[in-house]
Order: sequence, then C-alpha cells, then structure tokens
Amino acid sequence: MYLLYLDESGRPRPGSDTHLVVAGLAIHEEDCYPFAQSLRRVQRKWVGAANVDLELHATDIWGGRGAWSRVETTDRHALVRAVFRHLARWTAPSGREPKFFGVVVNKPSFPAKAVERAHEEIFARFDEFLGRLHAAGDSHRSLVIADDSSYESLLQTLVPQWKSGGSRLGKLHSFAEVPLYVDSKASRLVQAADFVAWGTWQYYENGHTEHIKRLNPRFDADGGIQHGLAHLLRGYRTCPCIPCESRRTRKIAMVIPPLPKRAI
Repeated sequence: MYLLYLDESGRPRPGSDTHLVVAGLAIHEEDCYPFAQSLRRVQRKWVGAANVDLELHATDIWGGRGAWSRVETTDRHALVRAVFRHLARWTAPSGREPKFFGVVVNKPSFPAKAVERAHEEIFARFDEFLGRLHAAGDSHRSLVIADDSSYESLLQTLVPQWKSGGSRLGKLHSFAEVPLYVDSKASRLVQAADFVAWGTWQYYENGHTEHIKRLNPRFDADGGIQHGLAHLLRGYRTCPCIPCESRRTRKIAMVIPPLPKRAI
C-alpha cells in the first residue's frame, strides 16, 4: 500500500494571499517508520534532544512561534533548511524514494471551490501514479492521511463520489478508504507534508526559490511532464513555472524560473 500524506498552505478564501496549496508526499507503507525516524534524527542534530519532540511545522519554526520561540533563530533556520535537504535526499532501505505531489490554486483564477478543486486534482494525480505502477506489474492500494481540517466532512462526502461516479478528471481506482484526518503533532509524515506544502507556497506566493529547488526533482513525473505538481491558473499557457512549461513542451526544466508578478 502507498500512503499519501497531505497538508495545506495558504487560505482557501480570497484575502491577503493569492494561492492555496495542497501538497505532500507518497510513501510505501514499509518505508514510513524509517522515514519518520530519520526526520527525528535530523531534528535532534540541529536543535538538540531538548527540542526533538517539538512539532515540525515550517511556519512556526521559521518565525519562532509557540514552543519554537525558545530556540535560537540561527538554529531554527538551519533546521528548516536541513529538513528540505533531507526531503530531497532520503531513500528507504528498500531503495524506494518518496514521491511528492502538490496542487497550487491561483485563487483569483478560481474564486469558487478552490479547496474542492485542489483535492480533486491531487487525488487524481496520485491515482494516476499508482495506475502507472500497476501497468508495470507493481500493484498497490492507497490511503490518504491528512492534517485535521475543517474540510474533512466535505471531502469524506466527495471522495466516495469520485470513486464510484468519477471526478472531473476521471474515476479514482486505487483508494481503499476515504481520507483519514489526524493531529499533525502525532505524525512525522504529516509534518513532512507540511514542509512540501509550505516550500511550494513560498515559491508561488512570494517567489522564493530556495526550498522548491530541493523539492522539484521528486515531484512525480513521466514522459517529460511533471504530473505531480499542478499550477491551476487562468492563462497557464504563458506561465513559466516548471509544471506549466512541461505540459507545453514535454520537457522538465531543472532550473527554477522566477515567476512574473501576475503569477506571484
């Protein structure tokens, strides 16, 4: 079984920010424990045993919020960068690597149903990934595990509909159950998903390229198209970001381009 751990960054409604991101990582069930333990070791290395049980929440660590306020700024920022390096490099004892998935919704382009659209897209892209594995003789069921969310009731209604009748992007085949929602404090894997979502949001919202550079090579891709990251934007045909460009050219750029102000 593959598990897709998800979190969100940005607000769903129009407001001070422009983008909503739903993102995370897909990992084989056998690799969850070693990956969680490896994240714990990274945290211990950079902020010490006294802080090893604090929740890895990128916004709180970077800004020194809550319990992270007692940790020195240089140590906090070093930890954030170390986590992104770890996400980019970690490989399971099996040889498998996590696959990243993310959907970026430009809210002015889709002012209604941004939450529904983002989840529909990411579930379909994860399902497509598993479909490719199945076609290659490596079949798996799947389960989505996400941070506690006010959207839980909405999605637990929609996902059975997407499985039985099909979503806008087609019928979902691999899901064994509706999404499960957990407290992120209890799950290192949901905390890792938070970093994927936050790093992606920082790029599309603020134009910061440092973290997306680490994440980019592990977004699911096939046939020259970056399927694992989707940028939902009116006028995507002129957007220079890697997923939009890959859909036009069937080539995945390795250099992260700056985004024009209209996209940021």
